[in-house]
Amino acid sequence: MADVVATATTQPFFATLGPASAARIMAMCETLVCPRNTVIFEAGNPADNLYLVIEGKVKLTRSTTAEDLTPRDSLLWLMGPGDMFGELSLVDGGTRSTTATTLTRCSLLKAPGAHMLELVKGRHDVALAMLGRLSERLRRADDNTAHFVSGDVPSRLAYTLLDLARRFGTANPSTGHIVVRHDLTQHELAQAVGSSRETVNKALTDFATRGWIAARPKVVTIMEPEKLASRAN
Repeated sequence: MADVVATATTQPFFATLGPASAARIMAMCETLVCPRNTVIFEAGNPADNLYLVIEGKVKLTRSTTAEDLTPRDSLLWLMGPGDMFGELSLVDGGTRSTTATTLTRCSLLKAPGAHMLELVKGRHDVALAMLGRLSERLRRADDNTAHFVSGDVPSRLAYTLLDLARRFGTANPSTGHIVVRHDLTQHELAQAVGSSRETVNKALTDFATRGWIAARPKVVTIMEPEKLASRAN
């Protein structure tokens, strides 16, 4: 657990805090180590805590009803190390709007919402740190909306792969390729781009045939990021 706490203090949220505020928050946090497929909270639950990802990935999903009245899940966000989630409902006082599920084994910090709100009201550095995380989330949502409103499925997929590469990719200096361990099944990748698994598989096959990517389960290697970026626009 000591390693988790040490890693947490290097995350962007804590890096913007003063030492006293960081110490206060760390003292109130509980460390969680969760196996894959652990449901952290469900849509409609009371918003009583917020979470910071230290290691691993967490997906935020929302269920909707399709035109044929069948339930359908949308993958709205994929959270990785340094990402905070659960804070939106704390700010507006509402219930959870999404379901949070661990995609991999995860180490998380859980902070009690009521105590965090007290710190936000009383400490400017905490308020600014929270605003910074919310602003980042809003910018990302705006970018996603712009691409998803105007783009077809291959365009949305190309954009999503590049976003995953930016957040989770590792560059190979000798080849210039980017290896992205996104940990998403093809079905979950389809949820992320708002399409069917069959359509996403067809787009992935097309990208691979063109030599832009190489795809294998839960991993994609991007060989031609510029061409993928051109397809995303």
